Amino acid sequence: MIRVPATSAITAFSAEHAPVAEVGLGEIFECETADCYGGQMRSEAVLRPQIDMARFNRATGPVRIAGVQAGDAIRIDVHAIEIADHGVMALSPGLGVLGERVFRADTRIVPVSGGHAWITPGTPVPVAPMIGVLGVAPEGAAVGSSWPGAHGGNLDTRVLQAGSSLVLRAAHVGALIAVGDLHAVQGDGELGGTGVEIAGRVRLSVERVTYAGRLPAVRHDVGLSVLASAETLDEAVRLGFSEAVSLIEAWRGLSWEDAYRTTSVIVHTEVSQMVNPLVTARVTIPREWCPADLYADVPQ
Repeated sequence: MIRVPATSAITAFSAEHAPVAEVGLGEIFECETADCYGGQMRSEAVLRPQIDMARFNRATGPVRIAGVQAGDAIRIDVHAIEIADHGVMALSPGLGVLGERVFRADTRIVPVSGGHAWITPGTPVPVAPMIGVLGVAPEGAAVGSSWPGAHGGNLDTRVLQAGSSLVLRAAHVGALIAVGDLHAVQGDGELGGTGVEIAGRVRLSVERVTYAGRLPAVRHDVGLSVLASAETLDEAVRLGFSEAVSLIEAWRGLSWEDAYRTTSVIVHTEVSQMVNPLVTARVTIPREWCPADLYADVPQ
C-alpha cells in the first residue's frame, strides 16, 4: 500500500502542484496528516497568534488517481481514520461564532484515550474521528486549503468519517486529491473555530461513478448530504436545496415543480461549519430516496 507522509503537503488546492504519489482506481492508499497547526502547538504555552499561519491547514498530497479524466464524477471512500493520542483546541480573540467574547488567547492540549477526548479531566467527550479537509484540484485558480467549495477542501463536516465517501467532480486528469485537518471530534457549526485538532492517518480509495450533482456530497448510512458553501448561511442553504431538488428531479423523473414539493418534505438541513472563509450547509437526502446504484457497493 502506498503511504504518503505528512511532509508531502500543500496549503492550496491547484493543478500546478506535481503529484507526490499515484494510485489506481480502487487502490487503497494511506496519507499521514499533521494537525491543522502543522504540529506547532505542542505546549499550552504556545498561543495561536504566535504560530506561523503559513503552515495552517496543510493537506497531504496531491495524489494522482490513474484513470480519472477531467469532468469525471468520483467517489473518495474513507476506509479508516487513525488519530494521535492528543489533540489541541486553541481559542483566540475573534475566532469562532462567539469570538467577540474571547478576550485572550488560550491553548488546551487535549488527551485522547479510552475512546474519549478529555477536554478537562472531568469532561470526557466520545471521539468521532472525521476529516476536515478533503478535495481535488479546482478548475481555475488555486484555492487555499482553508476554503471550502465545489472542489471540496475545508468542508469541516462531521459526517465525513470512516465508512463514508465524498462524491465530487474531478476538474483535471488524475483528480489530484489532498487530505488533512483531522478532528478527534467536532460538533456541527464548529462553534469555537476548532474541533479537537489532531494528527493521524487516513486510508482512502477512489472510484469513478455516475452522478448528476455538481456540488460535493457525503454518502453515508443516513443518506447523501450535499455540501454547499457560500458567504452567508442563507445562500449556502439555498445552493444546497437547489442541488437537492435537481437530484430528486433527475433520480425520480419528476417535473421540477414536483421535485421541489418532494424535496420540501424529505430533506434535512444542518450546518457543517460557520467559521471558515465561506460557511457550509449540509442538505441530506435520506438513503431511501437515493438511487440504488449510489449504494451498490455497500452491504445491506
